Amino acid sequence: MRVALLALGISALVLASTASARDPKEPQQRHTAADTKLAQSIALGRTDLPKGWRVQPPRAQTPPCTTEPNESELTQTARIDPTFLWSDGLTSVGSEVDVFKTAAQATTDWRLSTLALMRTCLLEAANRQLAPQHIGVRLVSATELPAPKLGERALHYRLVLALTGAKQKTSVPIVTELIGIGVGRVSVVLHALARGNAIPGAGMNALAALLAKRLVAASGGI
Repeated sequence: MRVALLALGISALVLASTASARDPKEPQQRHTAADTKLAQSIALGRTDLPKGWRVQPPRAQTPPCTTEPNESELTQTARIDPTFLWSDGLTSVGSEVDVFKTAAQATTDWRLSTLALMRTCLLEAANRQLAPQHIGVRLVSATELPAPKLGERALHYRLVLALTGAKQKTSVPIVTELIGIGVGRVSVVLHALARGNAIPGAGMNALAALLAKRLVAASGGI
C-alpha cells in the first residue's frame, strides 16, 4: 500500500498533470505474470459496479511525498489500481492491489502507511496540483474509523479536504475514503473520492467484503 499512490485520489480533480521520474523511495518493481494475474483476480472490475460507472483513464504520476518512508529495499511482484469514475466526472472508486515478494515485506509496507502520513501526503499532493489553478486547500479532518474484520490486517481511514476557488465564498468538501485489507503478502485498498459526502457506507462495506472474499480465496496460492 503506497502512500504516494493513495494520495493520487485527488488527481481526479486535475485536468492535466506532468509525469515524473520513478520515485527512488518506492519498492522495487519486479512484476511476475503469475502475481499480476493473482492481483487482477482480486481487484474490482466494471461489472462489480452499477450502471453509471466507467473506467478512469490512467493517471499521470506526481512527485513523491516529501515525508514518505524509504521502501526501496522492498520488492513488489504485482501492483494494479483499476479505478472507475461516476457519471459526474469526479466521484471515483477503485481498488489498489499490491503483491510483495514476502509476507514480511507486505507487513512492513502496511505498518508504514499510517493515518498521519496519509494526511500529510494527501494535503501536499492536493496543494501541489491545485495551487496553480488558484484553488486553496485545507484539511478539515483525518479520521481512523473501525476497520472491517475481513483479513489478517485491516484499516479504515477517512480524510476530508475543503477546496476554495479564487472567486468562491464557500468551500467545497472533498472526501477520500480508504479501506485496507491484507492477507499474507497481498494488500488491497478500496479507495473512493466524492464531493460533499462520503460514498454511502453500505456500498463501501459491500465492495470491501467482495474484495476480502476474493483475497481470502486467492490466499491458498499466495
